[in-house]
Amino acid sequence: MNVASFLAEAAERWPNRPALIEHDRTWSFTELYSRSENLKGALFEAGVRPGMGLGLMARDGVDFITGLFAGLASGAVVMPISPKLTGQELARALEIVPLAAMLHDGSLVQPLPRSAEMTRGSMHIVLGPKERQVRVAPAIPEAAVIRFTSGTTGSSKGVVLSHPSVIARTAAAIRGLSLREGDRVLWVLPMPYHFVVSIIAYMRFGVALVLPRSLCPAEILAAAEEHLPALLYASPAIVQSLSADESARLLPQITRVASTSSGLYPQHALAFRNRFGRRVEQLYGLIEVGLPLGTTLTPSSPDGAVGAPLPGYEVAILDPSGQPLSAGHLGSLAVRGPGMFDAYLAPYRPSKEVLVHGWFLTGDLAIQDSSGHVTVKGREKSVINVSGNKVFPEEVEGVLCSFP
Repeated sequence: MNVASFLAEAAERWPNRPALIEHDRTWSFTELYSRSENLKGALFEAGVRPGMGLGLMARDGVDFITGLFAGLASGAVVMPISPKLTGQELARALEIVPLAAMLHDGSLVQPLPRSAEMTRGSMHIVLGPKERQVRVAPAIPEAAVIRFTSGTTGSSKGVVLSHPSVIARTAAAIRGLSLREGDRVLWVLPMPYHFVVSIIAYMRFGVALVLPRSLCPAEILAAAEEHLPALLYASPAIVQSLSADESARLLPQITRVASTSSGLYPQHALAFRNRFGRRVEQLYGLIEVGLPLGTTLTPSSPDGAVGAPLPGYEVAILDPSGQPLSAGHLGSLAVRGPGMFDAYLAPYRPSKEVLVHGWFLTGDLAIQDSSGHVTVKGREKSVINVSGNKVFPEEVEGVLCSFP
């Protein structure tokens, strides 16, 4: 099954229902599907074939979503690329992944080797040299997308997810996010970094996406008032900026708030609660795993915790020898569950060579309490030993951030 079928099925089930509310324009599932199909035809015309690598560089919005589904429908292995990447970062990504073509909305300003270029609507297709028009992950015939790790513990790695992995992961994510058909999500995260357990999952399960005009607090709150989202999906930086908003605006009562991408400091969560009377849920996501942990289903999570295992996932705290530790002991955080990644690229390593007895070692040091809640203390490779005591840079940063 190709993940692109999610959008086709959504257009059939909910043809006129809003799928994307982008500023003053509302796109139905049918309209997104039609744009995607048109672009898929252009990709085939340009020479993109199943298994080839396709870069996608587009601003958050309709072009990113339709470009993503068009690429998947063509059978290409899609690699979303942030328009904010530097030339050096883009060059590094292209060294690792032999992209046959680049699909972009005009955001691509760096010159690339090319054999042809064409335009379809607002999107440009740059076809690469013949030597790059090959299967990008030949050992994974059902490869769907490639994402790059953040590189916090070394060089960034290309992560391959197959269509079956994305299918399993999106189903688990919707359960973990506790979203239902017809819900709306106010989106203030960069799409190239958050698209599998969110954008693809929303299209699959009939959840509409709302984009504010900008990321300033006034626009986010205005969009919440107008469109009544079930969830505001944000980063800690957005939570902090909203907490500092001095207007009289409040979030609608139906709106939950979830923070992801990095740890949320307790003082910022408290400031948000004082300002809006609303608890901030935390979600712990990994490119290799999906959304294994969160506080979305556990309102009683202690301050600072990233939550308990979400449906379908398991968590363990391991000692240096790989043995499970009892509650309250600091150790390596390991997770496993549906939609695990399929392989790393350059050098190629299938997941079975990376996982330890099915566990993915996150690189984080954490504690799990007797009720199952996990608190991440810091990265294993960044811990500082001071006279035999472990000090985490995140803890020091949290103290600094507590001062106005």
